Amino acid sequence: MTAPPIQPSPPCRAKILVVDDEPVIRQLETTVLEELGHLVVQASNGEAALRLAREEPPDLVLLDIMMPGLTGIEVCRQLREEKDTRAIPVIVVSGLNAKKALEESIIAGADDFLAKPVDSLELMVRVRSMLRVRNIHDQEKRVEAYVKHLQTMRKGKKP
Repeated sequence: MTAPPIQPSPPCRAKILVVDDEPVIRQLETTVLEELGHLVVQASNGEAALRLAREEPPDLVLLDIMMPGLTGIEVCRQLREEKDTRAIPVIVVSGLNAKKALEESIIAGADDFLAKPVDSLELMVRVRSMLRVRNIHDQEKRVEAYVKHLQTMRKGKKP
């Protein structure tokens, strides 16, 4: 019995969850991300974002801080608390005082921060960077599973 080959990394196309209560901002961010070839799912509030992330976890979340109901900070905290969503990269977007918002975001578990108004080029660079990190994390998980499989096969053989 041979071990299955390690699967190559998936193509750059990623599923990105864009969360903002302002439709114009959601659409602007969506347009930039779709031009890069990504699949974008939108949510207009924190509750919807959590539901979507739990049902079918995205590769990345672009998350506004100030929203009615659950704030982006609360959403980020909950994503980090759950096993199936804790590894999803989160980029927090805010028009608030940058230093205070950045500090709250990092404490909540965000991976990166963008200040509003979001510059399209900066958005592209940050998203690409976070997706690279996600890809490396996914590759590590595949290698660990492959090594575990090899160890299991080895234990099953008689010397």
